Amino acid sequence: MRHTQIIGLTAEAENFLEKNCKIESKIKRCSNCNFPYEVIYKKVQKVYDASGSSGMYGDGPDLHEYELKDGSKIREIVQAAPWSSGPCIFLCLEDDKNKRFCEWTEEEINNC
Repeated sequence: MRHTQIIGLTAEAENFLEKNCKIESKIKRCSNCNFPYEVIYKKVQKVYDASGSSGMYGDGPDLHEYELKDGSKIREIVQAAPWSSGPCIFLCLEDDKNKRFCEWTEEEINNC
């Protein structure tokens, strides 16, 4: 079956985001007594490209931009999309100076 395969970010990129992203929290409270019962933490991010154009049927991934703790921003970009019964979409990170990092190796990309 042919379909889009979203490989995503490397483990190194995921670790970078976990350590460096600005985090926002939200407290859920009981509607009866206002007691806090859950704190939700999430990375400060937004979708900057939802075109899905790298996918086979426009079903590529939404690409996110993240706000870092130092106030700078970093974004996901498509590093490569080789074909193997459909596109295999590899993502990496790019800073505001267009410098890529946390990239997949050529060997990893060629073995999809």
